[in-house]
This record gives sequence, C-alpha cells and structure tokens, in this order.
Amino acid sequence: MNKQDIDKAASALTGAIGYFAPMVNALNQADEVFSVLSNAIKLKDSIAKEVDKLKADKESLVILVESSKAAITENDAAAMEARAMALQAIADAKEQAATKVKEILDSVATSTKAAVEDSKARQAELAAAVATAQASFNAKTSEMQAAKAAMESDIAALDKKLENLRAQAKKFAASLVE
Repeated sequence: MNKQDIDKAASALTGAIGYFAPMVNALNQADEVFSVLSNAIKLKDSIAKEVDKLKADKESLVILVESSKAAITENDAAAMEARAMALQAIADAKEQAATKVKEILDSVATSTKAAVEDSKARQAELAAAVATAQASFNAKTSEMQAAKAAMESDIAALDKKLENLRAQAKKFAASLVE
C-alpha cells in the first residue's frame, strides 16, 4: 500500500463514521427509552400488587365488621335475656315486702344500664375502627391513584420520545435508500 491508498482508506473511514453517527445516536437513545420503559413496567406491577393487597385488606375489614355485627347481635340478645330475667325477679319481688322490691328494682336498673352502656361502648369502638380503616384505605388508594397517574404520564412522554426516535430512524432509512 502506498500513501495515496492509505489516504483514500482514511477518507472512506471518515465518511463512514459521519454517515453512521446518526444511527449510533438513535440506537443509544432507543436503549435509554427501553431502559426507562422497563423501570416503568416494574413500578406499574408493584402498584398493581399493592392495590391487590389493599383490596385483600378491605375484604378482611369487611369480615371483621360482619363478625362485630354478630357480636353486637349477641350482646343485644344477652341484654334482652337480662331484661327478661329482671322482669322475673320483679314478679318474684312483688310477692315479698316493699323494701325488697325496691332493692331488686335498683339492682336490675343498674345491671341493665351497665349492659346497655357496655353495648353502646362496643358499638362506638367498632364504628371508630371501621372509620379509621376506611380512612386508611382511602388514603392508600389515593396515593396509588396519584402514582398511577404519574406513571401513565411518564409512559406517555416515553411513547412520544419513542415516536420521535422512530421518525428519526425512518428519515435515516430514507436517506440510506437515496
């Protein structure tokens, strides 16, 4: 090889580098887009799993509410039974002296009032627990929806960038054909 051949080869190499540089840039940008899309899909899957977990939590809370309602029903039945027993005690007391009747009535009123107050306290605790659980569920759902909206916005931006890359690739391909 002589100097003229080497100069021609160097010139051809410089031309090839200039010719293929846009394709290399486009490939590098496409790699970046695919990397970001991969991360976005992982985030989407993670959010979907969290939403499923929240749904399961909600179902367990619904079961808890149902079991608490059953407990309230049992407490009401116990209160009714206590009332029935109190009425029997009153009937028996009427047969006895007037002072004995007053003592029994006071005892029955106290136990009935305590049973009713206990039942009301349990109902209030249940209502507070349900409200707290619902608020927590609503807050987590709102956070998930906000994260999902942000992710969808990011995906849309990446889709637009991918379209731009495709357009560049088409232009590049068209310039190759010419």
